[in-house]
Amino acid sequence: MKKVWLMAVMLSAMGLMLIAASSNDGLLINYFQLPQAISTTTNKAHADLRLVDNMRPEACAQCHQAQFEAWKHSRHAHAYSPGLVGQFPSMGHSNSNDCLVCHAPLVQQLYRDAGDMQATLATLLRHPEGFSSDADLDSKQAALPLRHAGVTCAVCHVRNGQRFGPPRRNNDEVGHLNGAAHGGFTATKDFEKSQFCAACHQFPQSYAIHGKPLENTVYEWKQSYFASEGVQCQGCHMPDRVHAFKGIHDKQMVLSGLDFQLEKQGDVAVLKITSKHIGHAFPTYVTPKVMIHAEAFNQHGVILQTWQWEIVRKVAYENGWKEIKDARLMPNQSRMFTTDGIKGDVAFVKFYVDVIPDAFYKGVYQNLLAGDMQPAARKLIQKALADAEKNDYRLFEGRLSYP
Repeated sequence: MKKVWLMAVMLSAMGLMLIAASSNDGLLINYFQLPQAISTTTNKAHADLRLVDNMRPEACAQCHQAQFEAWKHSRHAHAYSPGLVGQFPSMGHSNSNDCLVCHAPLVQQLYRDAGDMQATLATLLRHPEGFSSDADLDSKQAALPLRHAGVTCAVCHVRNGQRFGPPRRNNDEVGHLNGAAHGGFTATKDFEKSQFCAACHQFPQSYAIHGKPLENTVYEWKQSYFASEGVQCQGCHMPDRVHAFKGIHDKQMVLSGLDFQLEKQGDVAVLKITSKHIGHAFPTYVTPKVMIHAEAFNQHGVILQTWQWEIVRKVAYENGWKEIKDARLMPNQSRMFTTDGIKGDVAFVKFYVDVIPDAFYKGVYQNLLAGDMQPAARKLIQKALADAEKNDYRLFEGRLSYP
């Protein structure tokens, strides 16, 4: 239990220090430091005040339906998750608020006190989806505290009642742009730059383990050819401004970034994996694990030999945080997974590549469930573990025949 709690506190402490830099073309200084969405004064010019002051995604969906439809399936929409909230009773509401710096960042989303935090456990059990997927403003979900919607539209686009976003399509004009909706908005190119994502996806060097922060995505990107060629995070994770934010949990997204080649080299079988279209380490975080298996069969389908490798960054707490191994692929890097000598009666060799997106979290949940927990918290962690098990998938399977 202690190791799990230390991990949570360490991550939350990082969140307090993460601020996105601005290129000063409209984005407020310290945009992600204690972001406040709702203004203290209401713009009376708008007819429907329920939409003006409502920071819920259902309200945004009344006009921005395409963005909402993509977002509602994303990890951002489910950032306020059972696996996160189930850990909070053992941490206290102050440390829990530190976690919300990335999982529900708005000031309006923070817990007011310990009672507020405790109440959310039962609420999340009743409403595992923190928003109305039909964008119904009168639904029970739309009446939930805003934190249940996770990283919602307002987290990125609203500060003090003012709207911010990228320049209009096919137009580089920045600054305040007039318009009928919201009294206009402030256009800034920062929304199209990788640094905008750094507030949650780049941990500070001061919390590095073996020289590297636990999440080092933006730095990894800066060191890659993607950065030198001007390909930003949004180019892959928000193509054509689609708010889906796909990543390691999406099979097609991962397949699009890797190249697989099978070949025989004498009496060995080789699988070559190349990180061809991924602008950071694969995987970039400590939570996923990629397993590679190989099996040699005879002509009757009997397994004669097996091999196993993993692509992962593994850390553990042993009198301090330590890196056990870092076997990830960097951008444009290839790695050969080679079997030992193949036996004479082998007919074919099969390779399998499996992705376990939540491998680290599974261990955290299992450790928590082995200890004492509040009943509601236990139910949330049990759900989180069951959900994590469903996220595993087979990425690649290939076969080499031996005459």
